[in-house]
Amino acid sequence: MPKPQAEERVAHYSFASFATMMEKQGRKRNRSTAAAAVGGSTKSTNHVDEKLTKRQRKAMAAKAPYFTPKPSTSIRRIDTPLDQLMPQQRIDLIADLSESILEDPTTALTSSRTEISSSGGGGSKKNEKDHDDSASSDKKDPMYHKTQSKAHKLLDLASLSTNGHDAHAARLALLSLLAIFQDILPSYRIRLPTEAEMSVRVTKETKATWDYERKLLQAYQRYLQLLEKTWEDGKFGRKWSGGVKSQGGPPTTLAATAILALSALLQTCYNFNFRSNLLQVVVRQANHRSSEEVRSSCCKALSAMFTKDIQGEASLEAVRLMAKMVKQQQSTTSNNKPIHPDVLNTWLSLPLRVHEDEAMAAKLASAAKAKKAKKSLMEKETLEIEQEMKEGEATVDKMELAKNQADSLHAVTLTYFRILKFVAAAVGQAEVADGKKQGNNNATASELLPCALRGLAKFSHLIHMDAVVDLLAVLKDLLGNVSSLPPDAAIHCILCALKTLRGPGRETLPVDPKEYLIPLYNLLPRLSAARIESGTVNDAAAVAGNSAGMDRTIEAAIQCLDHAFLQRRELSTSRLAAFIKRVTSAALHCPAQSATPLLACARQVTSRYSSSTSSKVARMLENEEDIVAEGMFAPDAEDPEHSNAHATSLWELALLKYSIHPRVADHSMAMAEGRLLKLPAEAPSKIWSSMGRDAQEAFISQPVVWKKHPLDNRVNDAVEGGIRKKVTEIAADSKRKRKQRRSQNQIRFITPRRTGSWHLLPSTSYSML
Repeated sequence: MPKPQAEERVAHYSFASFATMMEKQGRKRNRSTAAAAVGGSTKSTNHVDEKLTKRQRKAMAAKAPYFTPKPSTSIRRIDTPLDQLMPQQRIDLIADLSESILEDPTTALTSSRTEISSSGGGGSKKNEKDHDDSASSDKKDPMYHKTQSKAHKLLDLASLSTNGHDAHAARLALLSLLAIFQDILPSYRIRLPTEAEMSVRVTKETKATWDYERKLLQAYQRYLQLLEKTWEDGKFGRKWSGGVKSQGGPPTTLAATAILALSALLQTCYNFNFRSNLLQVVVRQANHRSSEEVRSSCCKALSAMFTKDIQGEASLEAVRLMAKMVKQQQSTTSNNKPIHPDVLNTWLSLPLRVHEDEAMAAKLASAAKAKKAKKSLMEKETLEIEQEMKEGEATVDKMELAKNQADSLHAVTLTYFRILKFVAAAVGQAEVADGKKQGNNNATASELLPCALRGLAKFSHLIHMDAVVDLLAVLKDLLGNVSSLPPDAAIHCILCALKTLRGPGRETLPVDPKEYLIPLYNLLPRLSAARIESGTVNDAAAVAGNSAGMDRTIEAAIQCLDHAFLQRRELSTSRLAAFIKRVTSAALHCPAQSATPLLACARQVTSRYSSSTSSKVARMLENEEDIVAEGMFAPDAEDPEHSNAHATSLWELALLKYSIHPRVADHSMAMAEGRLLKLPAEAPSKIWSSMGRDAQEAFISQPVVWKKHPLDNRVNDAVEGGIRKKVTEIAADSKRKRKQRRSQNQIRFITPRRTGSWHLLPSTSYSML
């Protein structure tokens, strides 16, 4: 065809012309190269050199490829004012700067300078000596333009005052700087060299290290100042021209990002410089009442730092700041907001293991060592060198750890005792106080007292014996009027006393456990109405399982029963029978997630004490008509030994057997039949945790329904009576029955059903029907 031939000729002609053109250029290039090699005219050589770029000439001199990837277009805008960039250009610049800083932090922290080319520049170099001498006399000093470092440019992008008030770009820059500093900051404190050390001649590597550390500290300090300023500007909301929008409003998104960044830095960089600045901000905002996210993030950061701090220095500094804040809040007027319980709950993460006596010995040893170093100058210098070496080592100094933990324990217990005495004074004045003050005291008792008692119960084995005696005296005064305390505070008060009595060396204390068992007996009926009394029925935090809810009260009650009757031997059967009767009565009025662990605890106590022949616990499972006892049951008696509980029966189990929840019914039937618990699967604490989680997530467990085979009629026998056979047994029975049916010669006839003849009728008549 003519058309394809024309296309082929055109293509062939274009390719031939292109080849001819390239051949001519190659000949010219070869001639110029040969002339330069032979020593031809300088004019042709200069002509070829002018066509080559500067990078090509350097590559030809080094005999290396001159191609390198071009820098990002965003990095080229580093000298452009930030307010002149578009929002997307700022975001691209943040990404490129972050990537380049992580690749080479040393050069990213250093500012560079570029030479400003003069207007008349561009002449060729002269090789003659006289020309160089004449040019040097007329040549002026070069001028340079200083370029900002990449780290400081990223800090400018994180500030609203320098990035054109772009809040989204500032937030991204803050998060990028957080990831950068978490990656490049060391895990030790940097000490800058003194003036005397700077005057000494050192190597280039040492000087470069000093410069890098100084610039790193400057950038990190500026970042912390920017975070604190951003939080202070937006912690109460956005500012308008007339002032702050609202003093109690939630923080802005940028301010919340700043405080979250500070909390994240505290978790990972608590051993680096400027730790005091971080702790002051985070500890102060751990009691933030306007935003739950801010408060929870700060408290989680403090708890994580307490867990990770192996030396105890950062933990001691944080504990002292928190104790000072609690003291200031209690000393001021009642108009200020009280301390939130989450602040005190963070102290439960402290890994305190050193006893107070051991800490005192460590303090005396360190003081003697320091006193010895003062006498000799040589030993003083040696001690200073050892301290500097210990800072760079990863090992733990046991003497320093013992001292820090002792100081932390002293500050924590002193704060706990201050709260106990404050609540005791408030309860003592509750009868003569007005309604407003009484409400404030009750609120303080319900919030802070359980936290303080929980902490004292954890650290009571580390406290000195004299402090333990004082603690038990204060707890006895609080329990003297247990009805005035909230249920949560009262149950934790009893738990703290029982745990303290179970500590090492407490057998010599002249304390009768009866003083704490009687308040526990009177407190058990209030478990079902704990949330109503504490005012947290509609509180989401209480439903989620916080310390203000009823679930934590049930957990504390289970622990009290465990310390009172399982970890010690109870000799009074009347008291034991009264407690079992009271626990089953309380389970009758509690929800399923609280009644089930209470019944499991009652089963555990019953199974331990029902083996003795003289025990009256087993008689309570019989019918009331068959029980032979003197007197009548007194359910309103304050003392459990005067209630005469062995004269009645556990009739509550007969009602709990018909509970809507299957686990409550199973435990009530098992207790009535005297079956033992299957530990550890049916432990009360494990039942409480599993059922509490199901209640929080609104999870309803469904029973497994066995699918019935159409040819197998024996599946009903497996389900009958609540006892299911194993799947293997049912499968074996079905296989055996099928084998029997195959061996028999059965003839089955299938009778078809009688159907109407509607399909044979015409469509018109069918539609009329």
